[in-house]
Order: sequence, then C-alpha cells, then structure tokens
Amino acid sequence: MLKKEFLLFFLLILIRFLFLLPLLNKEKIILLAVSDGKEYYELAKNLALFFKYERESNFDTKRSPLFPFLLSLFYLLFPKAYIGFIFYLILSILLLLIIRKYLKREVFYLFALLIIFSPQLNFYSLFPITDLFFGIVLFLGYFFLKEKRDLISLIFFSLLPYIKPVGILLPPFLLIYHLIKRNLKKALLFFFIPYLFILPWSFLIYKKIKYFTFSTLPDINFFSYYLPVAKSLKEKISYEKAKELMNEELKETLKENYTQKEYFKAIRNISLKELKKAPFHFTSSHILFSFNTLFSPISFKPLLIYLNKEIEKPIQQEIFASFLKGKISEGLKTFLKERLIKIGILGSFLLIYSFLFLLFLLIYFIRIIIRKKPLLELLIIFPLLFSTGVVAEARYRVLFEIIIYFLIAQFIVSIHSFPRFLSPFTPNIIIRNRTKD
Repeated sequence: MLKKEFLLFFLLILIRFLFLLPLLNKEKIILLAVSDGKEYYELAKNLALFFKYERESNFDTKRSPLFPFLLSLFYLLFPKAYIGFIFYLILSILLLLIIRKYLKREVFYLFALLIIFSPQLNFYSLFPITDLFFGIVLFLGYFFLKEKRDLISLIFFSLLPYIKPVGILLPPFLLIYHLIKRNLKKALLFFFIPYLFILPWSFLIYKKIKYFTFSTLPDINFFSYYLPVAKSLKEKISYEKAKELMNEELKETLKENYTQKEYFKAIRNISLKELKKAPFHFTSSHILFSFNTLFSPISFKPLLIYLNKEIEKPIQQEIFASFLKGKISEGLKTFLKERLIKIGILGSFLLIYSFLFLLFLLIYFIRIIIRKKPLLELLIIFPLLFSTGVVAEARYRVLFEIIIYFLIAQFIVSIHSFPRFLSPFTPNIIIRNRTKD
C-alpha cells in the first residue's frame, strides 16, 4: 500500500511540474496571468519584509488576510512568485494524507487520481491566488461535517472568509441544511459562529478607514463589473461606455482630497442607484453568466498569458453584453479573434483536455444529482456558483470542484462501473474501520 501511495504522490508532483515548465524563469507571467496574483504577492512580500499588510502604501481592505500571511512565511526564506506553486503542492499532498485515513481504498485512489489529473487544479496551483486554498479548506469543512466531526468542520467553515470573502455567503445555507435535518443547535452554531469569527478583521478595517466591512471587494465588483453590464443592457450602450459614465459620476461625487471611507461609500451609493434603475438586467445577466463558471473548460485570459501571448484587452464583459443584446455573431467574432485563434498547439491541447475532463465531471455530477440528490453539496455549490455573475470564469469552479471529485469517486465505486480503472491501485477491496457508506 505504501508503494502505491508513493506512486500517487510522485505522479502528483510530476504532473504539477509539467504544468510549471512553460513558466520557468517567467516570474512576471506568474504574477500577471491572474489579476489577483500580483496583489497577493505584494501583500505577502510586504508582510514578510516590513510586517505591513499594505499595497501601494495603503492598508489593504480588499483581500482576506490568511493566504497572504501564510505566503509571507515562505517569502521570509524565498521571496519569489513561485512560492505559490510550492505552497499548493504541499497543501495538495497534505489533503490526500488527511483524507486517506477515512476512505475506502478504492474511493481514496479514485479521488486522488481525479485531483492529480485535474487540469483546473494543476493550472491554478501555479499562481499565488486563493481559489485552490479555499477549495481545499471548504472540502475539509464539508468532509468533516459528513463525518459528524462538528467542531473541526465548524473551524474550517469559519476560516473560509479569511481566505476569500465569498465564504461569508455559506452560513445561511448551512443553517438551512441543519434546519432540514431538524437540528436547531447545529443550525445556530454553523450560522452564528462563522459570522462572529469575522468580527475581529471587520473591526480592524473599521479602525483603519472608519468603514465597517469585512472586505471592500464586493463594493468594487458591483461598481466595476456587475452594474456596468446591467447599465449597458438597460441603456443599450457598450460596457466600456457604461463604466466610463459611472466613473464620471464618481469623480463628480468625490471631493478633491477624499478618504477611503468616502470612496467606498460613493461607489456603493452609485451601484445601488444603478441597481434600482436596472434590477431585471442585473439579475438576468448575473444568473445567466454565473453558469460560465460551471461550463467553461478553462479561462482564456490566464491561458493566453500562461502561453506568453499578447492580450489586446479584457473582453469577457463585452462578449457577455453582446450576447445579451442579441449580437451573437459579433460576440463570437471578438472571442475568436482575441482569444481562440491565439492559443496555439499547447493551448489547444490544454483546452481539449480541460473540456473532456469537464464533460466527464458534468455527466457524472448530473447522474449523482438525479440518483443521490446530494442536499448538503448542492447547498454549498449554489451560493458559490451564483456569486460570480459576469466575472465568472473557470477558475472559480476550483472553489467547489474537489467536492464534486469526491462525490464522483464515491458514486463510481458504489455502482462498480469502473473496476478496471482502479485495478492497478486496488487489487483487493479493503474497507477502513472508520469508513461510512
């Protein structure tokens, strides 16, 4: 058994390094491929070198602090962008070491292989971003909840907002789950404890800028992405024009020497005003394009930068707006010219590989939903999926994809439909004492 597990870990390391090869000696690309990466890198580096949680000489109210803090420990020794890759390699191995104690052998091996061959996890583990970290911690919270280890589960769920602010959305859905299970005590614990847990950081932000929030990222997303798209649809103008008009209003609203508090209050007020003007256009665009997270095989902008290709402009919101206005051919032409034609042979391979892997996931996930009706899993995935809207892209699937791998591994083993696939790793069916069917 130890030999087989060694082979699994060797395979994980090998494939991760194969994905890393195009980025060797290209630190700039690692930081630019995903927009969040440079910000987390700067935060971690400033924590390591100056013990300050700052970007551009200002206390950062946008990014949650746990990931930059952990990266900063690595940057004390080696302040390079590659540390994100090493961090995720270690974290992935730790995940498999923890989970193997609780699963049937055949479930564990299939689950491990899905993680090892996942183009999503391999690709987004290259960059100093939080998605995979969030996905692993979320999976552990979910897994230990299923294992009835409530305290451990509650700790993991409470940590999620400190990794990504979107974790704030989950407690109401955990409340619903426990109420359906008729356990009021757990419902209240899993609702209130995570929110109490975020108060220290919220008070620290308030102390710094006199604006009470856990993160200013939602304000920024609504002002910069969600509402400009809704405005462009309502007023039948381009997305860029809608952004320009909102920015002009922002300039008129702010005084010459404005504070951070005044800035975030202003963008929130302008966003609310635009939302009142176009609630239908906001809701329809947000819901519709959230599905891009679920169905896109891999995100094109990070893929092109990874391949060292030039990016003319960010086009995702423009394409979405074109589609919603009925200009399908115009949107497809822009997508073809600015993205698809540029990816080349390696990009085409990664795209096809990701598409086939995604097709496999979707087929099995639909079968699981029909047959198993996984309540907890759907209550977790639902808010994460529909939080994305017009900024949706493949990488946000990493937040919940590990849960889907786990469901698929359990499902395939339970129906005995894939025994030869597992035979190199599982010659005998041995069930751990602590396994639950």
